[in-house]
Amino acid sequence: MKNIWLIISACLFLTSCATILKKEDYDLRVTSNVRNAKVKVYDSLYDLPNNIKVVRSKKDLKLTLISDTLNLDYIVKSSPNPTFLYLNSLGMQLSPAYYAIDLTNQKRFYYGDNVYLNTNDTTRIIHPPVRKFWNEYFGKKYPKNKEHINLSLSIPYINGFNFEPNEIGTKVNTGFWGISAGLEYFYRDDKYVALKFVAATDFFVPIPAAATLDDVREDLSTTYIDLTDNYKLGRLNFGYGINYSVNNYRLIDQTYPDENIEFRRKNQSFGLTANTYFQFGKSLFAGVVYRPTFIRINPTIDFKYEHLISVDFAFKIPMRKNNYG
Repeated sequence: MKNIWLIISACLFLTSCATILKKEDYDLRVTSNVRNAKVKVYDSLYDLPNNIKVVRSKKDLKLTLISDTLNLDYIVKSSPNPTFLYLNSLGMQLSPAYYAIDLTNQKRFYYGDNVYLNTNDTTRIIHPPVRKFWNEYFGKKYPKNKEHINLSLSIPYINGFNFEPNEIGTKVNTGFWGISAGLEYFYRDDKYVALKFVAATDFFVPIPAAATLDDVREDLSTTYIDLTDNYKLGRLNFGYGINYSVNNYRLIDQTYPDENIEFRRKNQSFGLTANTYFQFGKSLFAGVVYRPTFIRINPTIDFKYEHLISVDFAFKIPMRKNNYG
């Protein structure tokens, strides 16, 4: 057992990308639009252009551009390097361990590969490409104003069902495909109500294609209407509300060509809805919807827990634009 843990530990530490692939220091190319200029780094002066050895650190890097007529201070922001951000993710299930290892050392940082000190720029703060992309991408909020209205169309692509049809017992399955349409109304800049109609199935094929169905199969599906109150926080959207659902179970037996057997169960229920979406672009969203039901009103009135969990891809079309367009 001791040897097994030693092997696992060695694999984790030897495959951490930033730890293995990156050195504690590296050459940073520094150039400027000023001729015959020098740069001060770590209390040392270098002629420009030059490759200057810098130490990786979570602290920002201070540069001073010096010439006969000027003396300007610049700050290069520290940023996670691409190796840390992207290559560790290739480890898939073990990537959290890889990130945890790299979080303990300074090798995960860098200041970019090139720095251009331009005296014509109004800012003296320089962001490496990775940090700049991160700031610009997540910094874009796509704000809305009060009375903005969206038409929301979506595909509940992955659907996990946990149903309990009357007199059948618990049925659990995960499948694909569905369709949804609804309206969103912003009653505040960061809050909106949404009314949505949804139909979801457990069809077993993840892409549109011809498929051979089993002679005996059980299908789960649902249609529901939900009303949610939603918060918009930058690119994140959170919602909660109520739903009215019609949950369907169907058994089909086509074992004998001359005799098709079909058996159905349907119930109508009330429940709650919770959702979380991330906004990838101006109109494209992806998220997870959790829709449990608790109060069954047909065919009997009782308390019965069922749920649907969907991975949903949504496209939102402005019907009444705000000041941001």
